[in-house]
Amino acid sequence: MRSFASKIDVNSVASAQVGGYTPNPNLTFAELVRGYCLCAKPNEPRDYRLQKWLEWLGDSVAWDITEEQIDGLLEALSNAGMANSTRNRELGDIKAIFNWAIKEKRRSGIPVGFTSPVANIGKLDEPIRRVHLSEQEISDLLALAKLSTYRRMHGLILTALTSGARKGELQRMRWDNTDLDQKIAEVGTDHKTGRYRTLILSDDVVSELKTYKRHRPNALIFCGANPYQPYDERREWRRLRADLGLHDLHFHDLRHIAATRMLKAGASTLATSQVLGHADTRMLARRYGSLETITLKDVVEKAAGGLK
Repeated sequence: MRSFASKIDVNSVASAQVGGYTPNPNLTFAELVRGYCLCAKPNEPRDYRLQKWLEWLGDSVAWDITEEQIDGLLEALSNAGMANSTRNRELGDIKAIFNWAIKEKRRSGIPVGFTSPVANIGKLDEPIRRVHLSEQEISDLLALAKLSTYRRMHGLILTALTSGARKGELQRMRWDNTDLDQKIAEVGTDHKTGRYRTLILSDDVVSELKTYKRHRPNALIFCGANPYQPYDERREWRRLRADLGLHDLHFHDLRHIAATRMLKAGASTLATSQVLGHADTRMLARRYGSLETITLKDVVEKAAGGLK
């Protein structure tokens, strides 16, 4: 009887392997996306953003997709009225998929010499969205949130306003990754910076969370009826802002408001950047640099007090 090893044509296997792995020349874009989502486990659910791309390119061989195709589709999205910031997020998703394929070439079977079709596509300029809420408006928002039909809406908004967390980070807070004694929540790796994200929780947030009913340790804190599914706050958020006459207030604006409050309280750009999870201070300096300048002027004036 022939051994199993003897049945294998060593020469054919060697010829199929390149660089220590076997290429997968027929992998479709849909299969690549599914593999990326299952293996890379991106922090945010991407299904709703990637659906259109799967409809357009899903059946195409991933390695045959060209820069012209991607650029043309992005241009079509812009022409259809998509904001530059949203278009940039779409581009970021596609870049992340192909970057993962290149990094995990043994899994993806990427052909030798393949270059990402989005490697040379740049982001569009994004107008800076500046948001201001008075202390009274913030107080009213929190007060009204206490009357929300979602009983954890107040805690959700309070945590966003004090920690500067993104919505996706709040949705990943679980009882087993949140330490109320240490006042931190470890919510995983940030998909933008690649750094591990730790949210800093204020005393008021900790007090609020302690009043919530705990399910199993791996249950989400800001869950809906299903303790393992994040609560979809969009309808309740629209109702709250409508009641307050703040029709243009986005949930993500709470992150910007948190940054503004930290800087006005005297925090440095570096410290605020670290709290918010930015890779460096450039983004914060671009958006809030004038606020830190005002704070620094106050510091200089106080230090110079009495000197003539």
